[in-house]
Amino acid sequence: MERWADESAAAAVGDRGQVARTIGKAALAARRTRARTRVPAAALALLGRLRPNTLGPVPRRVTALLAPAPTPRSWPLAALTALALTTALCTAEAAHDLEGLLELAKHAAGHS
Repeated sequence: MERWADESAAAAVGDRGQVARTIGKAALAARRTRARTRVPAAALALLGRLRPNTLGPVPRRVTALLAPAPTPRSWPLAALTALALTTALCTAEAAHDLEGLLELAKHAAGHS
């Protein structure tokens, strides 16, 4: 969700680098204003909850914005169209089968 919002902001502003810098500055400002009630990093490392080799969400967002813009893909639209068409065909087939079954039940009830 954040990546989509970042890409939307970059498209609106027209400068991916500026959006990346803004996200970084906002993250730094938010970090400075947080209360110091968080568990220290050393305690998290001892508990195995701190992974120093992985990037957090903000660095990943900034890295994504500093990379070239993703190219639009047409396969999701094609897949969605195929899924909708398949669903419509299956629904029509099921309705046809139900109609045949009801006709068979109607004839069987009339002959009893």
